[in-house]
Amino acid sequence: MKDYLICNINSIDDNYLYVEYQNRGEYFLYLTKDNYTNEQNIKLYIVDHNTEFETAEIAFKSRDERNLFKELVKIKTVGLKTTFYLLNNFSFEEFILMIEQYDIDKLAKLKGIGAYTAKLIIEELQKHFFKNKITQKKEKIITSLVKLGFSYKTIMRNIVKVDNTLSVDEITKIVMEQIGNE
Repeated sequence: MKDYLICNINSIDDNYLYVEYQNRGEYFLYLTKDNYTNEQNIKLYIVDHNTEFETAEIAFKSRDERNLFKELVKIKTVGLKTTFYLLNNFSFEEFILMIEQYDIDKLAKLKGIGAYTAKLIIEELQKHFFKNKITQKKEKIITSLVKLGFSYKTIMRNIVKVDNTLSVDEITKIVMEQIGNE
């Protein structure tokens, strides 16, 4: 498995970068927002994406973005096209900020990304990037507070920091106090 290549870009079309690497021609899918030119000695971070439905090698300008791609395609209902769409619409920094702030609304505003998918993406990436896992106990509290009219984003921002070993009542009390102090 390759981490990165240092290569020369020979040509670019709407889908692929055509590069020369070790006297061989190779091609990679790429993010269109990266605006490549015919560059020499460019470092490209590579991922081999293989599923039962598709096989592709993809080049990224940064390791962080490549790693975010790898996490996104692991999420059920999020495939290669959706992942490209997301990464072409947000920078790595914007995406991490959305995840950190549980900004489902911003993600769900994209055409074809519904509230369910946005919530799923943010919750899965929260586990990976911030080690925040929502337990069944916390999920029940979240559902109750949303039904009472509190913003999901506000609830999530506060509940992830609360100790999972506390009782439902204790967690609810702490979250409500934190929300009241915002």
